[in-house]
Amino acid sequence: MIVHLEKLSTTIMKARFRKGFSQTFMAHKLGISQKSYSHIESGQCKLDLIRFLRIADYTEMHPMFIIEKIIEGTASWETIETKEAALAREIEKLEAQIVYLKSHNTFLKETVNKLLDKTA
Repeated sequence: MIVHLEKLSTTIMKARFRKGFSQTFMAHKLGISQKSYSHIESGQCKLDLIRFLRIADYTEMHPMFIIEKIIEGTASWETIETKEAALAREIEKLEAQIVYLKSHNTFLKETVNKLLDKTA
């Protein structure tokens, strides 16, 4: 896996443009100067995790989407899409089990009622 940090600043800048935010606005949201924010977008300073997450939040981009943009090759973790697909399959299985259990519950109620009617 290769991490392209230069893509991080570009991705952040594009996200800010998409939202129509100025560097001054983003700097204010982060509690830093516009010059410091400019250094983030130009790649002249390292971005700490908290600021990274706050930028992702303000620009309404999922942090993993940003991370996946800067990584080349296969990461050792699953992608969001892989996890979503696995969760969707699990939900389908659980929904099928619910349908089965409801049907089985109805059958058991009917059986109990028939047995009660016979004994009465």
